[in-house]
Amino acid sequence: MSAEESTQYLYPDSTAAVQKCVQSAVRDAAPLEVVGGGSKRFYGRPVAASRMLSLAKLSGVIDYQPAELLVVVRPGTRLAALERTLAESKQALAFEPPHWGVAATVGGTVACNLSGPRRVRAGAARDHLLGFEAVTGQGQIVRGGGRVVKNVTGYDLSKLMSGSFGTLGVLTELVLKVLPAAETERTVVVTGLDDADAIALLILASRSPHSVSGLAHLPRGVRAAEALSGVVADGESVTLIRLEGPAPSVEHRAREIVGLTTRQTASLEAEASASVWSALREVEPIAIDAGERLWRVSVPPTASATCSATLSKAATSSATGATTPRAYFDWGGGLIWCALPASLAAADVHRMAQEAGGHARLVRSACALRESGRDEAVDQAFAPLDAANRTVHQRLKSAFDPGGVLNPGRMYAGL
Repeated sequence: MSAEESTQYLYPDSTAAVQKCVQSAVRDAAPLEVVGGGSKRFYGRPVAASRMLSLAKLSGVIDYQPAELLVVVRPGTRLAALERTLAESKQALAFEPPHWGVAATVGGTVACNLSGPRRVRAGAARDHLLGFEAVTGQGQIVRGGGRVVKNVTGYDLSKLMSGSFGTLGVLTELVLKVLPAAETERTVVVTGLDDADAIALLILASRSPHSVSGLAHLPRGVRAAEALSGVVADGESVTLIRLEGPAPSVEHRAREIVGLTTRQTASLEAEASASVWSALREVEPIAIDAGERLWRVSVPPTASATCSATLSKAATSSATGATTPRAYFDWGGGLIWCALPASLAAADVHRMAQEAGGHARLVRSACALRESGRDEAVDQAFAPLDAANRTVHQRLKSAFDPGGVLNPGRMYAGL
């Protein structure tokens, strides 16, 4: 019998039911793999668990107050469904979360702290989590934050839960800040820049008073979005600067942004602009092939061009086949999405990111290097912890999940 066939599937439909599932797991010393829609199972280390706790039935909007700019939602709610509900009131999740599949849920998005291109202006997912309810690994129901935009009471547990990948608690309710959707948008397109010059322009734009909401660069040869066809020559490098807001303001600020460069520029309006940024949000410019891994590398923007070149050189030197490293930049150069061959060791990717002042994460692998068919690099998906940070992680895990039943090993072995 395979591991999948022997797995017990649990579908609680209330906080009380989740609590019973966790308490049973603690009593039986049976680890739980906690999932929302299952669309992010590839992200992080695999969980060795005999029971899967799915939050798919714990879904729906509990309370939505457009005038108060907040929504209370259950974790199993499909991300697309929530976005449609907000759009009816001309509002949106400002951090522009990626979906990475139709099954994406709000809980999974927050648990993984996933943020899209607008992070440079709006902040990360955790910055929009006002409050939560969760069941800890001890089977206790805990709450943090509240249902107001400004809440300063107690510890800020919301930021702790967001990005913990379900290892500290099972989220059962989320209070999210929402914002008005932009009236319109425009993207200034600059072509022909090399990586260093493009990042320099993005940094200049980010430091300007023009409230940019998207800053990306696709080097020469990286597949661009369909909306750029006819605007940019095939294979040409593309530098993108997005502006959002009332139409007169966007028009004025776009002229100012164009004045920051001597290069020829073009512009994408409304739907065409939105299409490009949607593709970037979903990492569509890079489709990994067999024998490749998709990495996200976070570094200071001033170091990103050099870091990307270092990774590319190392990947090319280590490659044994026809695999060609590919990368593009988001967050004004602060985030590098790159496809690297399996011949480049995960430890080396982490080391090069650290030397650039940042860190790397393995997001997806198309490699099968072990007899088990699983890529060994997945065990090093997250940046290695030094002794001090390891101790902090261990203490948090012990406080919230002393029995180690919630997504054990999802981020690090033994945690």
